[in-house]
Amino acid sequence: MDDRYARQRLFWGDEKQCLIASSTLLVAGVGGLGATVSQIMARAGVARMHVVDDGTVELSDLHRQSLYGECDLGRKKVLVACERLQAINSAVEVVGHDTRIEGGFRLPGDCTVVADCLDNFTGRFALYGALPAGCRFIHGGVQGDRGQVLTLVKGESQPLEEIYAGSRQPAGPIEVTPYGVFVVAGLMCNELCDVMAGTPRLLNRLLVADLTDLSLSFVEV
Repeated sequence: MDDRYARQRLFWGDEKQCLIASSTLLVAGVGGLGATVSQIMARAGVARMHVVDDGTVELSDLHRQSLYGECDLGRKKVLVACERLQAINSAVEVVGHDTRIEGGFRLPGDCTVVADCLDNFTGRFALYGALPAGCRFIHGGVQGDRGQVLTLVKGESQPLEEIYAGSRQPAGPIEVTPYGVFVVAGLMCNELCDVMAGTPRLLNRLLVADLTDLSLSFVEV
């Protein structure tokens, strides 16, 4: 197996590495969370990665969206993400989808795991609704110094729209710190690798991270 994975294989072994290397991941949104999640999973050696976003790189993105720099301003995020991810690990097949996730969205048929890195409930619910039965769904969200991670299995877990029933989308831009995005994205990737290995730790269990007091708490859903 490629020496690029030698350090992580020392920690989790060849079997887990092979399971990650046989997985196809969809990253929904390559903004704050998605930019970091996608590059960590490219470094981890996932086989194929679909990245979905319809946005362009703006100056206000650069404090937290780690795939982009000033040279990318005005460019499509999906195009830049594909370039950078392939530069990080050319062995990963990266497929870009320049589209908005909304009603009628169709999930690529080869996806085995989905990472919800979106920033709005409409898109999240549409994404979850597009999943086939049995698909594994890792939800992440961040606002200010707080974030959450949750794993669901379509058809077995409580639906996402029921978990967040009554929640309202914040008006205007969502406040977010640069380090908060990296912390929550790291927690998502920790769970993604475990899910791919068949050992999820957050299945039907919401992890809430609060950086204001450095606390972690869990809510069963």
